[in-house]
Amino acid sequence: MMKSFQLSYFQLLCLLTAALLECKAETERPCKQVYQLNIRHLHGDSMSISCQTTPHPLESLTVKLRSIIPLKDILNYPDTSSASEHQRWSVRNDAGNVTFDLKDIRSSDGGLYDCQVYKDQDCLHSTRFNLSVIMCETLNSVHATLNSSVLLPCSEHPLQNRTEQVTWKVVSGHQLTDVNQYRAPYKPSSSTEKPPDPLYERARQLKNGSLLIRNAVHTDELWYRCRVNGKTCYEIKLVMKAETERPCKQVYQLNISHLHGDSMSISCQTTTHPLESLTVKLRSIIPLKDILNYPDTSSASEHQRWSVRNDAGNVIFDLKDIRSSDGGFYDCQVYKDQDCLHTTRFNLSIIMCKTLNSVHATLNSSVLLPCSEHPLHNRTEQVTWKVVSGHQSTDINQYRAPYKPSSSTEKPPDPLYERARQLKNGSLLVRNAGHTDELLYRCRVNEKTCYEIKLVIKDDKTFYSTILETLSTTLLSTTDAPTPAADNTAGQTEGNNHEESETVTANLTVVVMTTVVSLCVLISLTICVILYFKKRRRKTNSQTELNCWSTIYYSNISGDEHNT
Repeated sequence: MMKSFQLSYFQLLCLLTAALLECKAETERPCKQVYQLNIRHLHGDSMSISCQTTPHPLESLTVKLRSIIPLKDILNYPDTSSASEHQRWSVRNDAGNVTFDLKDIRSSDGGLYDCQVYKDQDCLHSTRFNLSVIMCETLNSVHATLNSSVLLPCSEHPLQNRTEQVTWKVVSGHQLTDVNQYRAPYKPSSSTEKPPDPLYERARQLKNGSLLIRNAVHTDELWYRCRVNGKTCYEIKLVMKAETERPCKQVYQLNISHLHGDSMSISCQTTTHPLESLTVKLRSIIPLKDILNYPDTSSASEHQRWSVRNDAGNVIFDLKDIRSSDGGFYDCQVYKDQDCLHTTRFNLSIIMCKTLNSVHATLNSSVLLPCSEHPLHNRTEQVTWKVVSGHQSTDINQYRAPYKPSSSTEKPPDPLYERARQLKNGSLLVRNAGHTDELLYRCRVNEKTCYEIKLVIKDDKTFYSTILETLSTTLLSTTDAPTPAADNTAGQTEGNNHEESETVTANLTVVVMTTVVSLCVLISLTICVILYFKKRRRKTNSQTELNCWSTIYYSNISGDEHNT
């Protein structure tokens, strides 16, 4: 009897304890404040969402995250032993904000979520948010051959330059890696095989957001993701295929002649394809050498004077600062994928400028540089003058000579374009010549004629050399004197130029005439003085001789008287 009573007592005590515990568990206060948010994120991106702002430390809180449809617990902090597929979620305290982080967003992550924060049994806050996953638009695959250059576009319209920031990533399964950090796994087939350069050294982002990959290899055969902003992204697959390049069938040959130091443009192909989708090759025949391979333009420095562009559907090669070594045969080939669309062979002939005799001038004098062997003839063609410095030529109106003053108070000379003036016969008149003007000048008359002449500045300023130079300048300037205009409606500017030319000629004529007259007067005075002294010397000699004879005569008379 006693034992049965004790057993019933203990059973009753256990039941009472269980009831109290159940009652206490049911006293958990539900969440009253519910905030709902709509969130949009790109597939494969990462996100963070603030669930509660609280002064309590995270360790003293209970944080729950669950999906609504389907109803499933995603994360219960501090118990984080969730299923492996939810381990991409994490919780942290960021300056008083209870924040959930989700990395590598997938399409299955879209839906409604509840985030609840508890302090003991009190629900402090609840946030409901709807996560929408934006899928990237898939572009057509790009095919490339081994060791070729390939362009991955970042939209359907790759020709448009982008002002937004563009980022490229490599997609490997569910993992995204920035292109600048990606390292492909490499298994060499032999111990002597050299590993390829990493992708980040061969990849370069262009202004339109496209990704240019040089020397493509098999490890580059991946999915690439281009993100333009928070709501736009594209995915594109690079496919490496065996090299089956079709040879060019259509061959056109051209003969081109250009002046040394000039620039030229040649059209290689007319096409409707954008330049970024083409492969353009330029090579010299003798010797056989690659000059330019577009889009890979990392050629040797001596070939960087070549460039390629698309001008209204024409694939055009430009060459600046033509040199004598540029002459020869060239092949220009245009490819679309592996198909050769067109090839053009051209023979470039370099016309060298004829060298004229050097012109010597004294410091601060005026000097005339002729534009031919016959500078007295006026020219009807347009004449241009340039200054040649090494392989570079600069228009005379833009040239600025380097100047190093010998002292801080020394005044720099006027620039050449202010002191140089082209005459009607094509000659170049340079006033107040200085040491910085001692250069090689090139005069171009037309597409096939040019002359080069060296100006030498002398420090010896003698009176006669100055007169001769002024005289030669005056005579040549006089041949360039302006003629009356045939058109009565000539502009005011042309009249001012004629008046200036007449004034310069008149001033130079006055100087020369004055100098010549002064020289003649000086010579006349010198001759008169010489004649005067000669005449006086003769008169003196005659008087001396007369006196001598007189002395002899008187001495003879005296002798006779004495004898008598």
